[in-house]
Amino acid sequence: FIAAVMKQKEIDHHASHSNLINQWLHLISSSMFIYCYAIMYNDYESAMYIGLLSLIIRQSGHYIFEPPCHEKEQAMLGFDTENKVKICVTYGVIPALIMAQIALTTDVQVSLAQAWLVVTFSVVFGRVALLWYRYGFVVSMHWYVKFVTDPFTDIPAYYKSGYQIFSPTLLQGALHASFPNYISEPAGYVKPSSGYDKTKAE
Repeated sequence: FIAAVMKQKEIDHHASHSNLINQWLHLISSSMFIYCYAIMYNDYESAMYIGLLSLIIRQSGHYIFEPPCHEKEQAMLGFDTENKVKICVTYGVIPALIMAQIALTTDVQVSLAQAWLVVTFSVVFGRVALLWYRYGFVVSMHWYVKFVTDPFTDIPAYYKSGYQIFSPTLLQGALHASFPNYISEPAGYVKPSSGYDKTKAE
């Protein structure tokens, strides 16, 4: 079971986490998510606000900096980049709906954090239900365990990006991968490896 979960993490990495800037944003995002896990029980509203900011940081890495990877993402059990953007838009629409409700009536019993929490559970367990229907319970649990543990495995996988991002050569190389028509590849550039690449090489 654990081997299957780690295999999904490796597939996810090679499909849509090859860019150094994206890895660095995931390092930041995962650190924030771990903090959210720690405070969720005692302060779920703060956890939801911080978690949403973390989600935006995380998905901006995919949407802006990661090279097109739609075909590679088809091997994943999780959401592809297009669907992740739609989820972020949904989170953005919720405040507008609540404000509209306030404008129509002051009797609003649901807070923004509560609405976001409902959406989060709906998205996550909706995905679990879909995978269960398509592939069976065990495979759906592969994705669920992968999803909830991603912040913890992202740290050892992408910790190098925390200092590699400050290398002008590596940063320019990452920007070239994202915007090849506008930024040239620096001389002597060698793409840095991540924790998953190291594991594969061994």
